[in-house]
Amino acid sequence: MSDAEVDEFGYFMVAADYFKLPDHRGGAIDPGTRHYRMNGKEHTIGDVPFKHILEQVEKRIKEMPADRRTEMFKQVMADVPGTTKNPDWEREAINPNAEPATAFSTSKAAKDSIKCNRQLLDDLAVGLGMDDRQKGMIEAQIVYHDAIGDDKRPATVFFGGDTGGKVMGGRLARDHTLADVPNHFCRDQIMDYINQMAEEEKRDIARAAVFSDLDPGEKVAYSTAIAENAKELGRKQKEEGDRLDEIMETHKPKPKTMLEARNILDQENLLDSVPDDNLDLTQRGHYGDLDYSMKRVVKSVVKPGCEKLPSEETLSWPTTVDLDCDQLRACIKRFTHGGIWSIDQFRLALGGVDRPNLTKFLEKRGERQGIKSRAFQLGWEFFKRREMLGLHILESSEDDGKQIEEKGKKRKNPAAGDDEPTSGKKAKPVDLTADESDLEPNSVYAKE
Repeated sequence: MSDAEVDEFGYFMVAADYFKLPDHRGGAIDPGTRHYRMNGKEHTIGDVPFKHILEQVEKRIKEMPADRRTEMFKQVMADVPGTTKNPDWEREAINPNAEPATAFSTSKAAKDSIKCNRQLLDDLAVGLGMDDRQKGMIEAQIVYHDAIGDDKRPATVFFGGDTGGKVMGGRLARDHTLADVPNHFCRDQIMDYINQMAEEEKRDIARAAVFSDLDPGEKVAYSTAIAENAKELGRKQKEEGDRLDEIMETHKPKPKTMLEARNILDQENLLDSVPDDNLDLTQRGHYGDLDYSMKRVVKSVVKPGCEKLPSEETLSWPTTVDLDCDQLRACIKRFTHGGIWSIDQFRLALGGVDRPNLTKFLEKRGERQGIKSRAFQLGWEFFKRREMLGLHILESSEDDGKQIEEKGKKRKNPAAGDDEPTSGKKAKPVDLTADESDLEPNSVYAKE
């Protein structure tokens, strides 16, 4: 890229970020234009979140010839903290529809007689008397439903035009097509369409045209199974919608957007999936040393939402991390699933750990997976401090504070300056939303 091309690339990143701001002042998008916020401050490349810059850089590199882009990615990202070793396009694709959903999803026809996805759609169009544009819209819906499933590789569907629709992007890190859809999933989607969208008098005709590999009884059983799956999906979606509404109404701090509420719900579900049935906290080795150039746990480990108690301020600093990543994930689950601490209160007590950072740590599996995460180091310190205070590290209650106060009554507290223990002042609210960077901090290190 020439200097002029680099400048233009940087400009469009600034402009895209600027027009997302609630206090932008409008204006034209034209390279060389300066953009100012309502307070008069110019919006520059330094104001664009680093995460967004990395995303745009990776997208730009992806446009390079396939035989050069991976090497270029590694050269550009080699010394950038928090980036993955391999580009997204080399990551193994997620396939949420890999397994057949019913006993009839996979065709029972002979191998050389199985209808391809295109033939299935053509037969559906004949059975329902659809034109090519209607058929194209159904195709776009099926392709889109198979393209989604990977949040890091979003898909977008466009309806309209002579072809009926088109899908851009998707879980394969390229534009998704009908040929990418597993045949059994295409069959399921067509049966679901017939069940819900076809005129009642045409349903049996359409099923006979498309699913010629099944006898009449099997067609009925297949239709019933797909209908039950759709009903269950609807129930789950309603349950999820109700929970999102509840989070928007009751969660503290209150989510600013529905997207943040969804991130909170996703983290709840992820935490539920963390294995903890056979939690063994036996120290298994050396999992790094705390980096004291990094800010430590900032709030009380005794009372959620409070400043540190005097007894916490006088604790010696722990050094060697002696639990592995899986043990710590299980500790977080146990600790926040009962007692008085929520997962957000735990996170805010750590300080400097936003929700995406913690979610990224929780979703990993393996004793060393996540070892460089800020959430791992500060999470371990949180539980170590509770242990040093003589508190249970997996359970919490209102009695924790009383227990510390009772200990304080038995000896003069030098940090408080008198014989009376303090109960901790309420901490100032910390706003670490889902929009913050999910990058690993540069100052954190741990031994591999």
